[in-house]
Amino acid sequence: MKNSQQLKTLTLIAITFLVCAVLMPMTVFAKDKIRIGWSNAGMGDSWREFLVANFKAEVAKHPEITKYYITNADEKVDKQIADIESLLVKNIDVLIIYPTVGDALIPVIERTVAEGIPVVVFGGTINTDKMTALVKQDLIDLGAEGANWLANELGGKGKIVMMSGIAGNTTAEDRLEGARQAFKKYPGIEILDHQYCDWSPPKARSIMETMIQAFPNIDGIWADSGLMSWPALQALKDADRPLPPTTGDQLNGYAKFLVAHKAKGYIAPMTTRLSGEAVKVAVKIAKGEKVDKVVSIKFKGFGPDEVPNVAKPDLSDWWWVGDDNMPEEFLPKL
Repeated sequence: MKNSQQLKTLTLIAITFLVCAVLMPMTVFAKDKIRIGWSNAGMGDSWREFLVANFKAEVAKHPEITKYYITNADEKVDKQIADIESLLVKNIDVLIIYPTVGDALIPVIERTVAEGIPVVVFGGTINTDKMTALVKQDLIDLGAEGANWLANELGGKGKIVMMSGIAGNTTAEDRLEGARQAFKKYPGIEILDHQYCDWSPPKARSIMETMIQAFPNIDGIWADSGLMSWPALQALKDADRPLPPTTGDQLNGYAKFLVAHKAKGYIAPMTTRLSGEAVKVAVKIAKGEKVDKVVSIKFKGFGPDEVPNVAKPDLSDWWWVGDDNMPEEFLPKL
């Protein structure tokens, strides 16, 4: 009788253990109180301000997010790695990364995932499949999109210059790679020069002034941002040089300049809304929902005929058109 009772007790313990083993993962991941850490590559311009604004606006839609942290790496890889380490000790449920130099972060990303903390990367390509999810706008495709437009606008031949953001930065290098791949299809396109301008309008203007002295004819400008194509056009205008076709992104100052001077330009949006999309994916992961390994989002570009409809003449030059669909309380004060 005693042995029978012991057997029943042991059986009950075993069943309880098995139930707990099955339900524990659900308890761990089905979070109703979520803590998110975001390691941001850097600040320094209004695009980054809109990136943070879209992040905060999306967080506000999720009451289950009870705490979030944002760090600023100042575009330094070593600092970003240190920032990630600091976030990991804050008991976060999901880590979001907007990378400086993506491949340099592979070891810390893989270690973080191995330790059981999901990692969502957005804004750039990283050569590892160990991250939990990648939220991306295909930046190689984005760079090629502007290049193809420019080459076609020039009838497949002409002398152009190229202007990129920060050397080594994942976003800048991906877009540059896409543009270079596209231009290879047009043997009549001659690339006179390529310079990194750090997404700095004063530096871009200075570089264009040097290019103006070096090259009597510039038929087109491929730039990965209006932060460079806009001051480049200003420099050409001040030098009484023709305004050639250019590429850029959704910076309002660039769009307004194109309209005001009847210049031809192509807007390929490098959207700041990806930060909000990364938050959505992070919440799903924290709740135990299935997400795709790669979440790819496509945004429509705007040619010369559409630019007048995109530009916002009453708003700041440093506004990012199309990225401002959020409650006013979150909009940057520019």
